[in-house]
Amino acid sequence: MAEDITFEWIDGPNSTGPRPATIAEWDAIDELCAARGWMSLNRQLTRILVAKRGEEIAGFIVLQLVPHTEPLYVAPSERGTDLAASLADQMVEFLLSVKARGWMVVADNPHAKKLCEDRGMTKVKSPVFIAK
Repeated sequence: MAEDITFEWIDGPNSTGPRPATIAEWDAIDELCAARGWMSLNRQLTRILVAKRGEEIAGFIVLQLVPHTEPLYVAPSERGTDLAASLADQMVEFLLSVKARGWMVVADNPHAKKLCEDRGMTKVKSPVFIAK
């Protein structure tokens, strides 16, 4: 059973890493992700550990870099102006320009929550775990 499984690390097909995925491998993983409602993976910032039985994908786990765009600081003398909104808008513009597949913010106060909501972000409904 498990002895028939092989494991291999692959990088995105455009990667200069040690083992770029073939387009067919990447498409197969993309299809599995899409079928589950998961976001597409960034081809430059992803490494995947693929488990195969023969040529078939038996499973995989993904290491992906997702931008984390906080903290956001505004000096007390600037609070109540649109400085926080301007900073947030320029960050979103940058992330879109570099084709980030998504990003996350820990909105630990009501103002940060509103900034996120105003920019169309969705609150995560799944448990999130962190290793320290």
